Amino acid sequence: MAFAARARLTPCTPALKKEDFQGKDGNLCLHVPNPPSGISFPSMVDHPMPEERASKYENYFSASERLSLKRELSWYRGRRPRTAFTQNQIEVLENVFRVNCYPGIDIREDLARKLNLEEDRIQIWFQNRRAKLKRSHRESQFLMAKKNFNTNLLE
Repeated sequence: MAFAARARLTPCTPALKKEDFQGKDGNLCLHVPNPPSGISFPSMVDHPMPEERASKYENYFSASERLSLKRELSWYRGRRPRTAFTQNQIEVLENVFRVNCYPGIDIREDLARKLNLEEDRIQIWFQNRRAKLKRSHRESQFLMAKKNFNTNLLE
């Protein structure tokens, strides 16, 4: 028999206040009901998260070591480090974009080899560049419409 303890908020649920989460000492805490007998959860005390372990020893690391540790922890949380494109890489990608804003996999793989980047980073670059083009086109359309509206009002 599966047990699912989920709190569902419905429109008729009263709003929660800060006082609902305050313990006897005034600090914020979360009141969790005891699970039914026979169900146990792993203890967080036995296995602290990497962030907690790192913050415990934060004063012992230099600034560069803390930055490196932060990058490692963000990778642990599922985030990959941001790709910093060089000016040369951007120029090559922009030139290819002017010719074809939807390059196929073969072109992207060739670019990845030549620019020493991963193919999926190049794919994302092209997606972001197309979004930027669409956004700038939309903004220019808005400015033209605004200009026309203002000139019509003056006439």
